[in-house]
This record gives sequence, C-alpha cells and structure tokens, in this order.
Amino acid sequence: MLDKLNDIDRKILDALQRDASLTNTELADKVGLSTAPCWRRVKRLEELGLIDGRVAILNAEKLGLHIITFANVKLAHHKDNSLEEFEKLIEVYPEVVECYTISGSMDYMLKIITTDMTAYENFLRQKLLKMEMVNEVHSRFAVTKVKNTTILPLKLSK
Repeated sequence: MLDKLNDIDRKILDALQRDASLTNTELADKVGLSTAPCWRRVKRLEELGLIDGRVAILNAEKLGLHIITFANVKLAHHKDNSLEEFEKLIEVYPEVVECYTISGSMDYMLKIITTDMTAYENFLRQKLLKMEMVNEVHSRFAVTKVKNTTILPLKLSK
C-alpha cells in the first residue's frame, strides 16, 4: 500500500497528523495543490485506511487527569476465551487509554489515566483485580512526561 503513496500524499498525511483542524484550502496551500485535487487525495487516503480518524488532543493535566500508569498484566491462564474475555472487558474501562499484548513474562501492557493515586487504586481493586482471569498486575507510574506525540515517523515508511 505504501508504494501507492507519492510525496504529495505523504505531505498531506504529515500535515493532517500535525493539525487535523486544517481546512481543505489550508491543507491544499500547505502541500502545493488546488482544493479539488487535495480533497480527492484526502478521500483516497481515507478509503485506503491510512487515515483512521481526526481528533482533538486534549490536555490531561488541565482536565485534572494527573496520574499516568503503565500496568503490566499477567493472566492466570490462556485457556478457553480468557484472552478475548479480558480484551472485551478492558474495552469498557475509559481509564484504559491503550492496551497491548506484549512478549515476555507478562501478557498485556495497559496505559491507564486517572485523576490521582486513590482513583488508580480504586480502578485496580474494583475493576482490574476483580477479573477472574487476572493473575498479576505490576504498576509503574509516570513521573515526568519527556515526549508524548501522536505523529508517526512517515519517513521511516518509505
């Protein structure tokens, strides 16, 4: 699919991932196209599945969400549908903003955002540890945010 992208497509993707609020006219100016061809290219990129959606990135701190926790979760077993059941339950919890299956001795890594330590402890005790398939949870708390971006390194995709 990446072989179907040219420099203009990459410029469009780069511009949109930096500022999804650009109007079609602003985007066209940024990438050196007129508005109609720019709009058609964006639609094609969406149809190819390269643009999943456009969102506003909110400031967690200003919204009172001060605790970022990375929790590694180990399931008690991998029988039946325990993986699928765990993933289905995790989808319901808004505190979990990212969930990955991982290699190694643990099964999942979760990124959890809460207001404070009490809220995280409540999430841990009342939700995560109440799941029958969860065996272990190892939590690590972010102290300082050094880098946080949603911008993908498009230059690496060539």
